[in-house]
Order: sequence, then structure tokens, then C-alpha cells
Amino acid sequence: MTHEVNCKQARGDAVQATLRRSAATRPTMDTVLSVVVLLALFSAHHPGRSHAFNLMNLLCTNGSSYSLNSTYHSNVVAILGSLAADASNSTVGFATATAGAAPDKVWGLALCRGDVNGAACASCLALAPTVAFGDGCRGIRDVTVYYDRCLLTFSGEDFLSNPDDPTAPLQYGLNLDVNITGDPAGRFVELAADLVGALSLWAARNSTSRYAAGVATVASGQGFMTTDMDLVHDIYGMVQCTPDHAPDACLRCLGRLRDEMPAVFNGTTGAQFNLVWCNLRYEVFPFYDGSPVVKLVAPPPSTLAPAGASAGRNDANRTGNAATVVAVVLGVILAVAVLVSTLIIFLRRKAQVKQRELSALLFRSSMATANFAEENMLGHGGFGAVYKGLLPDGRQIAVKRLDKASSQGLKQLKNELLLVAKLRHNNLAKLYGVCLKEQEKLLVYEYLPNRSLDTFLFGEPEKRLLLGWETRYRIIYGTARGLLYLHEDSQIKVVHRDLKANNILLDGDMNPKISDFGLARLFSDDKTTTVTSQVVGTLGYMAPEYAAMGHLSVKLDVYSFGVLVLEIVTGRRNTDACFESEVDDQGSCTLLSYVWDHWSKGTALETMDSSLGSQAPESEVLKCIHLGLLCVQENPADRPTTLDVLVMLHGQTSSFAAPSKPAFAFVTLSSAGEGINLSGGLPGLGDQGAAAGFSVNEMSVSEFQPR
Repeated sequence: MTHEVNCKQARGDAVQATLRRSAATRPTMDTVLSVVVLLALFSAHHPGRSHAFNLMNLLCTNGSSYSLNSTYHSNVVAILGSLAADASNSTVGFATATAGAAPDKVWGLALCRGDVNGAACASCLALAPTVAFGDGCRGIRDVTVYYDRCLLTFSGEDFLSNPDDPTAPLQYGLNLDVNITGDPAGRFVELAADLVGALSLWAARNSTSRYAAGVATVASGQGFMTTDMDLVHDIYGMVQCTPDHAPDACLRCLGRLRDEMPAVFNGTTGAQFNLVWCNLRYEVFPFYDGSPVVKLVAPPPSTLAPAGASAGRNDANRTGNAATVVAVVLGVILAVAVLVSTLIIFLRRKAQVKQRELSALLFRSSMATANFAEENMLGHGGFGAVYKGLLPDGRQIAVKRLDKASSQGLKQLKNELLLVAKLRHNNLAKLYGVCLKEQEKLLVYEYLPNRSLDTFLFGEPEKRLLLGWETRYRIIYGTARGLLYLHEDSQIKVVHRDLKANNILLDGDMNPKISDFGLARLFSDDKTTTVTSQVVGTLGYMAPEYAAMGHLSVKLDVYSFGVLVLEIVTGRRNTDACFESEVDDQGSCTLLSYVWDHWSKGTALETMDSSLGSQAPESEVLKCIHLGLLCVQENPADRPTTLDVLVMLHGQTSSFAAPSKPAFAFVTLSSAGEGINLSGGLPGLGDQGAAAGFSVNEMSVSEFQPR
């Protein structure tokens, strides 16, 4: 479908009139050059869902301009491409960015509708630059483009620092083709406003993407007649805030839009209201994809009593009129109360149904696993045993069963439940439910047929052969994406603390999913580091500052990721002792020191897993080794962030910094093979301090709890 920008003259005149009325009350709108562009989306025949991308609004503010060959223009081009890529790759379809330096610095934001997938998000955002650089906005420094499935904005002013700006210009558009007739009481817009209110609560409180779509239905025979002689029974609505908005801020933003609805409503069957930080829309046809999360049923309209006689009536008649007014008011109050009660009952029943479904799922777990039969056991860890099961609907599940005598395991189970329930990403294992009944404590996960990475990487040789280089690289990349979500993109910042090959599960296509959040730690938005007195995790994957001093940050996961990358490339466990022929004159015998020795000598490719043969591209292997060594550097500040890791996986090694010697690089075995001496030492301790720190007599270090 081509995107036409020529609107019907009547539609354009009405829009201009609306804008003139709006300008009288909003001084900031005086700067508008090009505004509401309504397209064929508002057709007289209600086309229903359309997978085309329709331009809804366009805002260009006439603050200042730039030339097309300027530095500002280059920054705009760069930021638009960056925003489209980042938003389409994000699980919530959202990204912000900056480019350049003052006075040519550009701030930008991109947001895709909550029901749009990554490919559609990218396609929608790819259309925005054409409009932004078109005749209406060419050379304007501040531009916002609203499509029905995405929005993109850039500005020479830092609008990102003030997302709750009450003076931000509001855009809206109306469906001027079809109108509601015979609705003097304004029930249509009231019902639309009630739907928007319910959706706003849902989006703010129950959705990490801050998106919700729903429908409000009136009883049969109580519909709304339209100018095209259709009887409308359903109103479809959608609301969305940017995912970085806190619930209360989201409600405030949507509340501002909802308050505008009665003022601009003129009997039309649809409207959309847009701010950069939130938007809403309602129509009489389904315009969104997916199922509605909110379904409202409107109460029947209250019957108005006949009006009283003229002013010459006696006191008795005036008393009767007063009673009529009171009755009308009470009727309205009753109608509102019924609507609110209906919503409460609906939400309560939905929660009860969900609870019953969850309970049925959970209490069928023992049946699904054949009462936890030995032959269904997939493995056993510090938490307890994991069993394979099959639900009646055909879904395969993995049930983690806590050992009944494990008090530490119960704490980890609760921690895992609280965290995983809030996390949704393709590279995280999906939690179906939980059971904490009497002595049984279970977590029910999706079943991943290829189990964990370590069974392939360190298992039988024939299994290792299934891990070709393309598969290994995909596992590295997918794990990095999962970590980025935990560290940056989710609504809560999470440090996993136990990232290792055992906790990377593989689906049927060998895609990685991070699992086991029993030891994970939650951080608030304004705090990214802490010191803990309880060091937990797996030896060999712990960063030195955490193992020795309890310093906890996201750089702990980065260190563990670096160890994991080197294990994937070399096919060796980080705890494996090297063969005697591989021990150099300094006694290197750990994986990190082994890789570092070859890196220093320029023979890093010799560390590659021999089972890969010649199929692995040397450039990619060297890139992963380089990346792994950067992640395991001793100083946390020198390690890349998870965002840097993903950028590196897309980039060339020529842009990488040179790695420094890894932490815990050199470990010497005694001549008798008895005991281990950390000759490299712990940070700040030196050789003597390291030996004392790990003395078998009068140990004085944090208690380790390996998984």
C-alpha cells in the first residue's frame, strides 16, 4: 500500500479548525508547521485490522532549522538508524539515543506499538525518515512522526530529561468520515473513556511494555447508530506508555490524554491522542493485533424521568421535580457503580480463572512426571532434582523439585520465583508456574529438549561434534542478549551471579536460554554496585573482586560470560587441569592462563577446540577469544558492559582495546600434586596474602556456596 499524504478537503479543513481551537489554549502549538495527517485508515467501511503502516500525525516545530549538509543533519541520520535498530531488537520495542556534541547534538526516541514484532517494528521505523526529511519538515530541527504502529522523534533540545513535561504538545486526530447519531447523553464517549481508564490501569500495573488493548461492549439492542446506518455495539481501545515510565507516571500521562477526550469529541466514531511519552486510540473496529486483555460490558442506559411542568407549578410540583433530579443523579451514580462493579468482578473472575488454571497445572505436576519417576529425572543440582513431564494439553515441562531438607534451596526457590515471574525474553527460560503446598515446593518451566550447554561442550565426543562453530557463535550471541536484557532492558536490573555452561539451556534449535535465578540479585535503578557478606556462585566463574571482597555489580556477570566464551571456543572447562605437555615454564594450568599464554605468543588459534577442524572462520574465533579476555580482566572498570559486548560481536576486532592479563591467571601445582598455590594472588594481597587467604588452617574468608 502506498502512503498517500493527500487528505480529503473536508477532513483537512476540520483538522485545521481543530488545531486553531487547540492553539488558543496551548501557546506551544503556535510553532506547528505541519500537523495531523489522517489517511485511509479512517475509511467509511471500517477496514478492520490492516498490516500496512499508516501515518497518523506529523509534528514539526519551527524553533530553528539546519542545512542538509550540516553536522546536525549527519547526526540526525545517524541517530535515526540507531533508534530503528535498537528498538526493533528490544523486547519492548523502545529505544532512546543521543548523537554528536553541542551545538549539533541530537536527542531521539523510538517506540513501536506493543503488539508489533521486531520485523514489523523495523519496517515501520524505516518509513519515518522519508517523512521527517520530506517537504513539510525538511530542515526542521524538531520532528515527531506518528504512525499507527510506531513513532519516532528527534530534537536539538534534551527532551529525554523531562518525560513528564506538562507543556509538551499534544497531537490528536479524529475519524471524520463516520459519526455517531442519536446519542445526546454522550454515552459513547463516556464508554470510550471508561475503557481507556481500565486499559490505563492495566498497562501501568500489569504490563512491562506499558501497553494494553481491549474492547467495551453494549448490550444487544443498545448500540450506537452511525451516519452510515450501522449499529455499533463494540468500542475497541489501545493505550501505551514508553516502557521506561513508572506506573504512576504512565497513569498521569494517559490521564492527561483521557481528560482531553470529551473536549475534542464531536460525535466521531474514533480518535487518537498522541504525546511522545504515551498515546491512546479508540475505534469501532478492531485495529490492533492479538486478543484484548480488558473486556468491559456497559450497563444499560438509565431512563430519564419526564421533565417537570413550567415554572408556575406549586410547591408540591417543585418538590416532585427535585425528587426527579435526585432520582436522575442517583441513577447516574448507580450506573457508574454498576460499571465499576462489573470491572471489578471481571478482573476478579479473570484472576480466579487464571489461578484455577495455574493450580491445575501445578497439582498435575506429579502426575505429569509419573510421580517423579527416576527415569524422568533430567538432572540434580544444588536446588534439587529436575524432572521431565507432559501435560494433558501436550506441552512438555521441566519440573524443579526442591529437596525437602534444603532450607537454602527454599530461599533460592522464592528468589527465583520473584525474579523470573517479572522477566520475559527469548533468551531466558520461561516459567509456567510454581507450587508451594505443604512439603512440595516446585517450579514448572518450559522443557528444553537439548538440556544444558555443558552436556554438549564437555560430554561425549559425538555430542561435541554437534556444536559446530555457527551454533557456538549463536549461543554466545544469544547469551549476551539475555544478559543485556537482565542488566539494561528489563524493568528490574538483575545480576545473575551464577552464569555458567550448566545454566545455559538449549531449545530444539540450539538457541540458548539463561536459567536458574536462585542466586540472582535485584538492583534498584539508582544503585548498580553493593558489597555482600555472603558470596555465592560457582568457583571458576566468580570475578576476583566478588570472590575476595564481596564487591557485587553487573561486571560479575560480564566476568562469568568471558569465562563461558573461552570455554565455548576451547571446549575445556575452566577448572580442568592442563596436560603436562601444555604447562609452560611458569606452570600455567588454568583455562584463563592457558588462553592468555597463547594470546601473548600470537598463537591464540591453537586454543580452539580441535573438534571444530577448519570449519570455523579464524576471524570470528579470534574475535571471541579477544572478547573473552576483555571480559575476564582483573579490573572491573576495564571489562566491557553487556551492551559493549553485543556491539563487539557485530564489529571488527580492529576496534577492540588490547586486553590485560586475566585475573587468577597463573596457578601452580606442587611437585607432589598436593594442593594449589595461587601464585598470581588475589587483588591487593600479593603472593603471601593469597597463600594465607586460602590456608587450610584458621581460614578467614567469606563462606562459598557453590552450585
